[in-house]
Amino acid sequence: MNALVNGTSFPELAEHYGELGWQAVATQWHRQRDGRLAQTPIRGVTGRVPFLDTEQAVARVQGFVLHREGGPECVGRYAKPALRPPPTVVGIDVDHDYGGKTGGDTLVNAEMHLGPLPGTYSCTARGQWSPSRRRWLRKPADLILTDRFFAEFGGNIEIVHTGWRFSWAPPAIHTKGGRIVGPVVWYDPAGNPTGMPHVNCQGEMPSSWVQRGYELMAAEPKQPAISVDPTGRVPITERHADAIVAKLLWNTPPPGENGTPGLYTLPPVGGQFRSTLYGLASAVARRASARGRTRDEATVEVRELFTEHPNRISPNDDDERWITEGVDNGFATAWVFIPEPDALEPPAAPVHYQDEASDADLDRLVLECTSFTTPGKLGARTARMRADAGQPGALVAHARHMIFDVIEGHYPGARAVRAIAQVYRDAGGRNPDAPRQIVAVALGSILRTAATG
Repeated sequence: MNALVNGTSFPELAEHYGELGWQAVATQWHRQRDGRLAQTPIRGVTGRVPFLDTEQAVARVQGFVLHREGGPECVGRYAKPALRPPPTVVGIDVDHDYGGKTGGDTLVNAEMHLGPLPGTYSCTARGQWSPSRRRWLRKPADLILTDRFFAEFGGNIEIVHTGWRFSWAPPAIHTKGGRIVGPVVWYDPAGNPTGMPHVNCQGEMPSSWVQRGYELMAAEPKQPAISVDPTGRVPITERHADAIVAKLLWNTPPPGENGTPGLYTLPPVGGQFRSTLYGLASAVARRASARGRTRDEATVEVRELFTEHPNRISPNDDDERWITEGVDNGFATAWVFIPEPDALEPPAAPVHYQDEASDADLDRLVLECTSFTTPGKLGARTARMRADAGQPGALVAHARHMIFDVIEGHYPGARAVRAIAQVYRDAGGRNPDAPRQIVAVALGSILRTAATG
């Protein structure tokens, strides 16, 4: 491994990684319009691409040469080394003790609730004993963990798995903001520097952690089966299409919650920005197709959207690539507009105003109940509420459960109210007063029951 120095053929490194069960990822340097260098994985080796075996990985990096760090001379065929784990391995990326990050505390909290993790191999550029490192664990191949796993224990921990993110790996040198952090080094379970381990040498994720992972997977809202019209296009209302594009532009997840920020709320660098841009281009293209517009018109529309970005007024060459691929994907999975469904009304059973909570009661629910200890409960409840949204009285029944959760401190009152309103609108409801009435009726019945004992 030490022989792999700057100028070494990258396929040689890919073979070494592959022998140990990892997939090598070549990240290519490019110069942005502001003059800075940025690193992006080459196409076809990360994201939704299945895990590549050694032969496939070597084929993808033909022609690249290794460079550990990067600099003005590195644009072109030079590539910085990174890796991708197989489906049976997950990386727990802990950020701690820099930039105000406290991922180490989050990991301790998780171990207090779920039990200690076993000793395992890790890699970091921040030194032998730094809590900031990526710990690798073996897991069932069908268990897909996300950042949401650690949301209830704190922040500053990210998940690395086959379909999400990659990790710098030896002999890379990690830099941040143009400053060298240090060489990326592997450490054994005792904390001693070591060579790259085989994937089968990682510690096994405890059963309690695996069980919690499966519970979170089950609680994730499931996408309903998508029907298509005779032309093969996906039916959608124009209002819903506009809402999807707006979310990809402006979405700002509340503090402590998971969710992809919109393009305008992200800094114009990194994988998350690229993923959001790709999704936005796809959505704009689907909507453009439904409106009878061409690929070129959709591409122009996406470019024009950059004029609203606070840090970038036009796409660079790398952005153009993601726009093109997103537009192509959008036209391959185009939408077709359908009429708005009939408005979803509040519960069919007669409801009297005196049974509703007052405006002051609603304000107290939103303002005074602000804790967020178990965000998973909100996602699970919202999923069930969506499934039942068309049934008379269902939203009020679910709203009662949500209010009880809010009172017990599981998630903020404001988030519960927003979830109810969003489900109502997504189900076709068009009465702007209905979401408030749904919440008022549910809270009023709880207050009335409490008062009568």
